[in-house]
This record gives sequence, structure tokens and C-alpha cells, in this order.
Amino acid sequence: MYIQINDEKIKIDFNSGITVSISGPDDFYYVEVNEFQKNNDNLVYVEGYLITDKLKYTWVRKNFTLPIEFYFNFQIKIYKFIDNIGLKPIFIHQYNDIDKLVLFKLDTNDYTEALLWTDRILQYQKINRCKIVLDSQFENLNKSFDSFYQTKNLDFYKTYRIGRYPKTSDDWRTVDPRKEGLIWFGNWKTFWSYQHPRIWENISSQEIVDDILGI
Repeated sequence: MYIQINDEKIKIDFNSGITVSISGPDDFYYVEVNEFQKNNDNLVYVEGYLITDKLKYTWVRKNFTLPIEFYFNFQIKIYKFIDNIGLKPIFIHQYNDIDKLVLFKLDTNDYTEALLWTDRILQYQKINRCKIVLDSQFENLNKSFDSFYQTKNLDFYKTYRIGRYPKTSDDWRTVDPRKEGLIWFGNWKTFWSYQHPRIWENISSQEIVDDILGI
């Protein structure tokens, strides 16, 4: 997804977590992600930091990344940093996949499970009103959605991977002893891995997909 705001070119991608890059005349931009918690209209801070597209600032990140892949109701705020003034807001984007193409990739060899997960994806569609593109090992399930017959190489607003993924992250958030192996953001949001809100070993197949899709 590309957006141009005056002289700023913004690229936002939700297909593997959240990635934001900005090209513009100013040296620094601040990107912040906040979340609407369930049954609460107040935004809560999740993560934010400065980025730049200028190569001379080797100590500043070039892209904003938040590798959370499962559903959460978030908003992105972008500011430009102006000398002697500070941060000036230039763009806000609320996650909203209404009428947008969303790719659902099913990682399972079990047809019954794939059928169950597809049913829960349809429930997600009822809630969010997105357009489903299904990618599974079962052609009859994939073909059950009109999107299967559309042109390939589509631009997806969001990708959800549904399966049982190992916890492979090794960043400081994962190993911080204060949270006993949980990953945490904003001093309040905790979850098991970037793909799963909680460990999946002792929960049902439906709970796995519902966790990932926020149902």
C-alpha cells in the first residue's frame, strides 16, 4: 500500500507483521502503533520509534517493523520531526480490511481441519467484510471463493498464516526474564510468539484459528 502526503512517500505492508517505510525531504520520521483494546475506545501504546531514509544516519532504523502477524485492532500514526519544533503529525491509518483482498494461507494436510479453518475464516469475513483469497493444499476449497479466478499476483491488504508455528524469535523481548518467555510490547501487551497469542500445544484446532484471526 503506497500513500503520498505532500512530499512524503509512505509504504505500508501488513503481509508479514507491520512494515512502514517513508521517503521524504525531512531527516527523521516517527512511526507509532497503538491498539484499540476490546470494548474500549481508548488507544493504548504498543510500539514507536524514529526512522529515516537518509544513509548518513547509520544509527537510525530505515524501516519501522512490528512482527506481530495475528489480528489486533491497531492504528498507525506517522509524524515528521522538524528542528526547533518537534514532531508534527502527517498521517494516520486505522487497520480496516473492509472490501479489501485478504490472503488466508492454511498450513495443514488435514482436510477436516482445513474445512474447519475455512468456516472460521468465513466468520471473520462476516465480522470484517473483507474479500477472501484462500491458499491451501485443497483446490476445491480454494476454488470456493470467486477470488480464485482473479488475476494472479494480487496486491493483498493483509496476509494471515494459519497453522502451528514454532516459536523461533530470539530478540530481547522473547528472552526477557521479567516476562518468563512471553513477548511483550508497551509494558502491557503480552503473547507467546509473533504468530500465536498463546502456545498452541494444548488448545483445539478452532482455538488456534480463532486466536490468529481475533474471533
